[in-house]
Amino acid sequence: MTVVDGEKVRHTFFDRRGHDARLNLSSNELVHPAAERLLAAVAAEFTPDLLRQYPCSRSTIDTLSGYVQCDSDELLVTPGSDTALRLVCAYFARRTAGQGEVILQDPNYAAWRETAALLGLPLRPVPTTGLDLDAQARALIDAAAGSRGALIAVSVPNGPIGGCLTGEQLDRLGELARERGHLLVIDSCYQVFHGPLTAQLARRGANVLVVQSLSKSHALAGARVAVLCGETGLLAQLAAVPLEHAVSAPALLALRVAIDQHDRFEAVWRELREVRAGAAADLRSWGVPVAPSGGNFLSLRLPSASAAAGVTGALSDAGYRVRDLSDLPGLAGWLRFTVADTATTERFLPVLKSAVERVG
Repeated sequence: MTVVDGEKVRHTFFDRRGHDARLNLSSNELVHPAAERLLAAVAAEFTPDLLRQYPCSRSTIDTLSGYVQCDSDELLVTPGSDTALRLVCAYFARRTAGQGEVILQDPNYAAWRETAALLGLPLRPVPTTGLDLDAQARALIDAAAGSRGALIAVSVPNGPIGGCLTGEQLDRLGELARERGHLLVIDSCYQVFHGPLTAQLARRGANVLVVQSLSKSHALAGARVAVLCGETGLLAQLAAVPLEHAVSAPALLALRVAIDQHDRFEAVWRELREVRAGAAADLRSWGVPVAPSGGNFLSLRLPSASAAAGVTGALSDAGYRVRDLSDLPGLAGWLRFTVADTATTERFLPVLKSAVERVG
């Protein structure tokens, strides 16, 4: 037992979230005062039947298919992108009798490594070299060209760093997937902070799956809802595990409301892109290296892992929660924070600057 604020807290091996009074700039949720206003209609439209009855998803999926510009048979709705990625890995393990290789753009979302390890799939990370994204893209293409039947996983924009493979590089990976029997999976959960909502979803097709969470883009982190798009025959095999039934009726309602508010969300995304550019310029003016980012976050490099820990601790004391990336391979000394609305970011940046200067 541990005592926190005078209360006994029981620890288990489960990683369970508790209330945190700090402003969360760690998880890249949509931090903007408009978010609650835009989703207020969820409460207005909520009825007890949404809890009493099993979910009815057909009308929501029909609406969603128009929104993401694909046929309803070309998409699956899943309870969050984590579940979608694990579904794909489980399918791939079955298809390859557990022998198929996972070629992973690295660093990347932790679910890829965790699930590959759980299923015993061979993993070949393709790391960045000093954040040289072009070099990493060439290495990914070489790995795809030199192998057959792999699962190739990339995120565009990349989490946790933020950079983006180019359209030409993604097109080449898609060509190689078709030529050499690979399954290419593009995780595009940060896409709206980089460009048009459907830019990566449009790449779906033979041997190419695209997963896009609405957690960050549409402020639905608590609803746990994502869309997985691809060729109908492949999705039919994935749907053999009927995960759509695990998406709750309240989550489907939240999804419909968010879609209806697209134009207003678009204004929020535009503001965050502008705030991100200004914040990156400020950091560089302080002499702090900043990675290019297409997400709603910025990653900055401090002199050492201990410096990153010191800044993270100082920000925590000031009421801000940020992400120390030093535990990830090759990212010792890196720290990431979510880009929030203009007013919030203007309050945060001087606190960050003070913490950076104190750590030295």
